[in-house]
Amino acid sequence: MVPVSLRGAVFAPKQSPDRKLEIASQTTLAMTPRILGDSMLLAIDTATRTASIALYDAAGVHAELTWRSRENHTVELMTQVTRVLELAHVAKEDLQAIGVALGPGSFTGLRVGMSVAKGLVFARQIPLLAIPTLDAIAHAHAQQTLPIWAILAAGRGRYSVAQYTAKRSAIKRVSNYALVDAAGLIDLVTRALDGESKSARALFCGDLEPALARALTEQCGARALVASPARNARRAAFLAELAWARFQRGESDDPRALAPMYLPHESVEGAAESKK
Repeated sequence: MVPVSLRGAVFAPKQSPDRKLEIASQTTLAMTPRILGDSMLLAIDTATRTASIALYDAAGVHAELTWRSRENHTVELMTQVTRVLELAHVAKEDLQAIGVALGPGSFTGLRVGMSVAKGLVFARQIPLLAIPTLDAIAHAHAQQTLPIWAILAAGRGRYSVAQYTAKRSAIKRVSNYALVDAAGLIDLVTRALDGESKSARALFCGDLEPALARALTEQCGARALVASPARNARRAAFLAELAWARFQRGESDDPRALAPMYLPHESVEGAAESKK
């Protein structure tokens, strides 16, 4: 795998309250009863207009809700947190950790998600674990071996992007996080593929607009494999898995210092330093 330098890219990153939610996905998994004292983690992902929350512990996913929130995160999120807890028969007092999307993503969405996460953390005095949005997107595809390009639409024709490798169901980021336009993204991808064999392929996943997906396949042909809409659906369970791994290692983030990652204002290295 040839790591790609993203130098030159720009780094960064009303509806009524009682309207019916447009539920895009709802999954409740029946698990064996938890042993008293087991840890339960709540994951919150409001990085885009599609919001998702999940309950996760050592047994796996207990419940997950994904819905099209549009711009209504503020009104809907706590209602949905209560709902997912009820679905899994879990009380707030059972929560032992909170995972949250760090960014990049929607300015308002990230702040709403982080505010709710911090409120739960301060109320319960439990660890907070922030996960970069692009890492969670890539992790959803960790069980295949193609190079991964995780992409998130950032508006105004720009995209947040990072490149990963996948091995033994684990991802490794091999580029900076960056903010680029469509032409810049295609240039990065073309240069990366040109550094590989002619048969090399790459997987593109995340928030891919149809026009961008077409441009990638037109430019790269069969070398570009674009994940299907179903596989690109936002699922907080993948964020939960990454947060759970950090939790098991005894890691946590300072809720007083933690702030969303917005790529136009800083590189990921700066964001990582602010989390320590």
